[in-house]
Amino acid sequence: MKAVEVKDLIPGMVLEKKAVSAGGVVVMNAGDTISEASITALRMNYIFSVYIVDESIPLPGGDGGEVFSSRSERIKNSPEFKEFKRRYEATVIDVKSRMNDIVERNSKTLDTEGLLREPLELLQDKSTLEIFDMLHNLRSYDDTTYVHSINVALISGIIARWARFSESDIQLAILCGIIHDIGKLSIPDSIIKKPGKLTATEYKAVKNHTIDGYKILDNYDIKGELKNAALMHHERSDGTGYPFALHDNQITRMAKIVSIADVYDAMTSARSYRGPLCPFSVIDIMIAEGLQKYDTRLILTFLENMGSTYLNNRVRLTDAEEGEIVFVEKNNPSRPIVKTDDGKMISLKDTNLRVEEIL
Repeated sequence: MKAVEVKDLIPGMVLEKKAVSAGGVVVMNAGDTISEASITALRMNYIFSVYIVDESIPLPGGDGGEVFSSRSERIKNSPEFKEFKRRYEATVIDVKSRMNDIVERNSKTLDTEGLLREPLELLQDKSTLEIFDMLHNLRSYDDTTYVHSINVALISGIIARWARFSESDIQLAILCGIIHDIGKLSIPDSIIKKPGKLTATEYKAVKNHTIDGYKILDNYDIKGELKNAALMHHERSDGTGYPFALHDNQITRMAKIVSIADVYDAMTSARSYRGPLCPFSVIDIMIAEGLQKYDTRLILTFLENMGSTYLNNRVRLTDAEEGEIVFVEKNNPSRPIVKTDDGKMISLKDTNLRVEEIL
């Protein structure tokens, strides 16, 4: 029997003793086999180490199988991730076909149930933490409009869940995320994927995707929230957005949710001119740009939960030290407390250090 930290667990290990939270909840029983889902459950219940059957701990190069050096590698090689990746790719193909049918008006009706089905299934059988773990490890995809739309749909659904919306409104938020960028399908790829600076004409064409999206959706008998999510997701509560410089009470709540999810996914995805930004850097940027740009309740809910989502993750700091996030303060979501590999406890709000990368 050996005590193993949760961050070092590998799917396939077997629990020697039951894992119990501080509140007395039995999270896993003796004899249970470790999976990515159970690792997530342990993390969510603030269990930091468990006892493992010695014979189930794989040795490097031994019969126990390959040992993966980082949590990200363990996730990518887990059955759960491989199945999620397969379903995610199938969802992208399905949504791509359906969105192109909408743009080309191949049907007189817009099948919202069909459009929602696969993204909803991706979200329903995973915890919030698992979804972000999966998306974080799918960042090698080219950031096409379709992939971005799936990500924004999932994140919008999570924000609606965090905000305690009804199930029907959570589904509506997912739908709004799926079709929010449908206007971009009318813009040539030469502009959408252009690596250099856009010309004034090209930039105007990109900004017009919100109006183009509304016009496409206005051909169908669907909820106004869906049309307005396409039209308003670049509006900002302080009036600095586009296309109409609307203010807070003029922007629909679904558009407000999608705007947050859209910015988060755009900044944590790779671009032709930069790599993906660390989620903690994105939280910093959103705070620095001014929280007044977003709906107060929604942005605070998002930032508080987003920081906590990465609790117990291994990270690299800006001074190259590595460690584990052990606490996230509600009022400082981008400045967690990190326990470094040599045992130091560093509160990032008291230093100039930042989280550079989630490992």
